[in-house]
Amino acid sequence: MLWERIKSRLERLPSGQQAVARFLLTRPREAAFLTAAQLGEQVGVSESTVIRFAVSLGFPGFPELRNALQEALRDQLSALERLQLYQTMGEGTNLVQSVLRQDLQRGLSSLASLDDGPIEALAQALCEAPSVYLIGLRSARALVAYFGTYLSWFLPEVHSLEGDLFQEQAVSARRGSLFVGISFPRYTRQTVECLAFAHDQGLLTAAITDSHSSPLAEGADYVVTVPSSHISYIDSFVIPLGLLNALLLRVTDRLGPLASERLQRLEEVWAQAKIYQETVRRD
Repeated sequence: MLWERIKSRLERLPSGQQAVARFLLTRPREAAFLTAAQLGEQVGVSESTVIRFAVSLGFPGFPELRNALQEALRDQLSALERLQLYQTMGEGTNLVQSVLRQDLQRGLSSLASLDDGPIEALAQALCEAPSVYLIGLRSARALVAYFGTYLSWFLPEVHSLEGDLFQEQAVSARRGSLFVGISFPRYTRQTVECLAFAHDQGLLTAAITDSHSSPLAEGADYVVTVPSSHISYIDSFVIPLGLLNALLLRVTDRLGPLASERLQRLEEVWAQAKIYQETVRRD
């Protein structure tokens, strides 16, 4: 990690570069938006000293070090800081390609670290629970709506919770019910508190979040991790949606023939209610 790399070399650096290193360690958010010249001015060293510091850490130059710093900070930045970062980086000539490429590249880089084991365990817990309660607030509410919609096709009791009524629903939940919290940086405090409350009530809990160091993962019986992304001030959930799709497929696999029976019945109901608009081919 960047911070460990800086700390491990700190004492071996010349005094000017040590000053740059300490600035990055103590004021990383400010450093993430500075050029080499601006950083040198803040620290009281020359621009070339800043560049030599970046090279000493193994970077081709300062822009690459700043990119690494921005990536390390990205999950901690405020919405305004993310917008400012995005504006300084630019999006290139094709905005759509730039946005999609960022998510795809992060998704591909995370493939090696993804593990099917936690997904399999959570899928089994979802199928066995008498009731499933989903909690995710602010931008993560969209993930709860998506996940809950498809779960409700197959499981008898799926509830999407509002934060202000969470305690009442947790207290009245049946024994063995599973509470699933979904949150990514910046984590919503209420989601973390709600899942912790359910755990304290002796209920089963699961966290779908970005890492085991996430506050949502503390005390959860099941933890499924997947990286999220940020595009300017926007929380991008392309990769978490892919994980939810995999989890949904594992649920239907475990239900076996029952899943097919449910879908057949739903198709009959949808057809009778004319839920979906039929398309007419125009030759």
